[in-house]
Amino acid sequence: MTPATRLRRIALATRLRRIALATRLRRIALATRLRRIALATRLRRIALAALACAGCRSGAEERPGAASTGGAPPPADQPAPAPLPALDGTPNSFYAAGTPTFVLGTAAGERADREIAAQVALASSLFPGAATALDTSIDPAGGPAAWPARPVLYGGPHAHALLAALAPSLPFEMTRGRLVIGGQTFDGDDIRLIAAVPARAGDQAGPGYPAFLLYAGTGDPGVVEINAVRHGGDPILVADTFGPLATGRWHRGERGVTAVLSPLKPRIEWRAVERRLEARGGDRAAAVQIRFPAQLPAAASEDQVVDAALKGLSTAVRRLELAEVAPLSIYVYPDRRSKQSLTGDAGDGHAVPAARAVHVIATGDTAAADLEGLIAHEGTHVLAHAGWGPAGSPLLGEGLAVWVSGRYGGAPLSAWRGKIGAPPPLASLLGPGFRRLPEQEAYPVAGLLVDAAIARAGIAAVRDHLLAATPETWDAACKRAGLSSAELEADLARGASR
Repeated sequence: MTPATRLRRIALATRLRRIALATRLRRIALATRLRRIALATRLRRIALAALACAGCRSGAEERPGAASTGGAPPPADQPAPAPLPALDGTPNSFYAAGTPTFVLGTAAGERADREIAAQVALASSLFPGAATALDTSIDPAGGPAAWPARPVLYGGPHAHALLAALAPSLPFEMTRGRLVIGGQTFDGDDIRLIAAVPARAGDQAGPGYPAFLLYAGTGDPGVVEINAVRHGGDPILVADTFGPLATGRWHRGERGVTAVLSPLKPRIEWRAVERRLEARGGDRAAAVQIRFPAQLPAAASEDQVVDAALKGLSTAVRRLELAEVAPLSIYVYPDRRSKQSLTGDAGDGHAVPAARAVHVIATGDTAAADLEGLIAHEGTHVLAHAGWGPAGSPLLGEGLAVWVSGRYGGAPLSAWRGKIGAPPPLASLLGPGFRRLPEQEAYPVAGLLVDAAIARAGIAAVRDHLLAATPETWDAACKRAGLSSAELEADLARGASR
């Protein structure tokens, strides 16, 4: 090694040590700053609690008969008012406080009841020991004492009897097709609201209620796949067809508790190309709108994209044997960044069944076969949901979509046999275990399970019995379909390993 090389290495090592030292100092400074912020926040909360505490005294304890400088004390038979409820709760802090109780809305009909029950089943599986209750089991006139501990309500006032009774005193207004909150009005059947609603004391406007978590929407019932909306860190979240639209917090003022919303996330104009999607037999058809950003000129490949979209949806109709099809929209993004910016999801494609919408990326390099398969997959989520009802588990919902498209990750479903090893037990896959697997394992396994079920019992058995099954009802659903759960699990193991 030459002296010059040795000196360069020494200089490089010295520089790296300096960078490491500077990084460590920055981390220490950041940690110190965070501790100061946490301390300041704690002191502010203590101060606010002290201000809210009626009857608190400063200085020495007052002697009987002595003059008071703090105002007259409350009469002996009148308790001091309780501190005002906190306004800074979030879904994350709500769930962290203890096991929730899920309260299902039952006011919008049998189909809506199934939609709500499906979302509650998925959510409650994450909380062992969580209880469920119906909206009609709680008397709103009984005040907070009549409510279960840590209630999580699913369904808006038009779908939830308990919320309907409380509607005049809620800090928002929701009806079919409209949400009014924070001084803004959101119209459409695709609007969803996830909020940690603060507790309220009863008064002339209506009975009181405890703090509760709300999952609601303007659709009927408005909670289709609402659990999939990214949320947790904000007290209020409003979402639309594209995803999160605004976040917010609660504010207590002269008019009581109201919402303060953030600026709305950007939305753009779209140019639509309309086609007809025929149902099985060709007797009925529905409108399909393939939408492109209006500010962009039509690409040379636009006709191919439209053809691929219609072929993918037609594949879904044929494979699902749908006698009726629902109208839907397909939003086509020119690149990953634009899809991420507008929807918060940078994946190749995703579906929003609540809005009957599919979002996909199609660049000039996207192969027609890949786009057709992608739209067959995502379109299945919309078409099967509209025609068959909600899936009882992600395993069956994604499995059906993979089976319909016949492929995953650019490869035929049959090519995944022998590549994914022995799958976990079905009891795990039907619950949270499915999402814990890497997607490149979970989705092919799900597709192979649906393939095995259809091979044994036919598509009608999946439609009528298996799709809506939850972990708790799976064995019974298999029996109604003329299947053995154990045999189906054995079929899956053989299909995955060979």
